[in-house]
Amino acid sequence: MPQSPHRKRLATPLDIGSMTVAGRLFKSATSETRASTDGFVTDELLAFYEPMAEAGTPLIVTGNLYVSPQGKSAGRQAGIDADDKIPGLREWTGLAHRQRVRLIAQLNHGGRQIAQVAPGADRIVSASDVREPLYGTKPSPLRLDEMSGVVESFVAASERAREAGFDGVQIHAAHGYLLSQFLTPHTNRRTDAYGGSLDNRARLLVEVLKGLRARLGDDYPILVKINGTDDLPFRRGATTEELVRVAVRLQDEGIDAVEISRGHYESWPGMIQGRYRGSIRTSLTQGAGRHLSGRRRAATLAVAPLIEHVAERLRPPLEGFNLPHAEQFTRALDIPVICVGGFHTRTGMEAAIASGRTDAVSAARAMIADPYLYRNVLGDVADRPVCGYCNGCIARFSGLPVDCYSDEIRRDRDVMIEKHRTTGE
Repeated sequence: MPQSPHRKRLATPLDIGSMTVAGRLFKSATSETRASTDGFVTDELLAFYEPMAEAGTPLIVTGNLYVSPQGKSAGRQAGIDADDKIPGLREWTGLAHRQRVRLIAQLNHGGRQIAQVAPGADRIVSASDVREPLYGTKPSPLRLDEMSGVVESFVAASERAREAGFDGVQIHAAHGYLLSQFLTPHTNRRTDAYGGSLDNRARLLVEVLKGLRARLGDDYPILVKINGTDDLPFRRGATTEELVRVAVRLQDEGIDAVEISRGHYESWPGMIQGRYRGSIRTSLTQGAGRHLSGRRRAATLAVAPLIEHVAERLRPPLEGFNLPHAEQFTRALDIPVICVGGFHTRTGMEAAIASGRTDAVSAARAMIADPYLYRNVLGDVADRPVCGYCNGCIARFSGLPVDCYSDEIRRDRDVMIEKHRTTGE
């Protein structure tokens, strides 16, 4: 049976700078909670990625790798902050390259979205001293004399990524992490050269990119993840028009592709969308919420049922929920635009690409439920496991290892993987 034109688009190669990617469905970053407590790659972490590589996923982006102890934002998060991490990171790239899969290292600094000061860090920092409402942390503003150190931490991390064999790096400037905090007026109240105007708020991100390009050269692929919307009602978020202008500036400075997402932690549930029943309690008992004070946990539990009910009405599951914003970047940029946000069906992915609203799509939760997603979508596999968007994986972030926490879906996934490994089907 001949392939449909749309399906051919999904399997069409895409050039990202000097790198050619075999298809247009990518694995987006997921926080794994599978590294050692001090940030080293483990067999448990590699096991999570192995089936995605077996499936021939064209491009995989790692979970956020902290570039310095100060930027470590979660428990058992993998790091790329020191040279002794390189051997383990090289095992990771080797796993991908044995399957001819491209692996991108996502570089990140958590800024104020950190529940506890990590060992080796002196304090939690941000653009300004605006309290983070979910964790309750009140950060210290970065001093002017500290900016170059932040830039250097990203630059040194990118060199380690190249030495470890990664096919490129992605600068994380979305989701309310440090670089995103500088872009957003709500979290950036500075009056110096790094605050106020859009050019000033984008200054640190641009300096990071310039530092990477100066050290890595023109041919090494550099991607950026950026919000299409900050999704901060009643607060001063960066507008989509502003964020597009930032992306155009980054293109002029040499990025090779941009991935469009949305929101800060405090945008919950807008950043993720889906279903939420029980997710707040789960976070407080098994996830990052365990680190909150007793008073804050008790208060959050008291209002959790109401918040979850409202969230389910306001932000139900929706495939391609970031496409309206990604489209605006696609119109303004000459480099590839990647859109993440609820993709899990062949029809939805093909339509997004065929419409010209995005050049490629990426998935996170859908690949946790079905790590063979790319192979299964191209093969029209009907009985594959499909994410129900219960957000159990996200609720356990920083507490338990990333996994599908729907018993039925996880069982179907594990049976699928075992069958493939024993029979090749």
